[in-house]
Amino acid sequence: MDFAAFSDHCSHRGGSLAGGAVICGTVQCPWHGSQFDVRSGDIKAGPAKEKILIYPIKENKGKIYLTVI
Repeated sequence: MDFAAFSDHCSHRGGSLAGGAVICGTVQCPWHGSQFDVRSGDIKAGPAKEKILIYPIKENKGKIYLTVI
């Protein structure tokens, strides 16, 4: 199973990405349709002009660790 952790706020207008669909490693903002790669934070489709913040995840002995910076 893969995990990804990223900011809940779209860099375009701050819409919650928690309500967006995640398909094939891409999350789409439900407000205006901006799309972001959930691994790198890079923009895949606008209108957003800035990438989103990604949080590092590590697995160790069956446990998942999230680093919030």
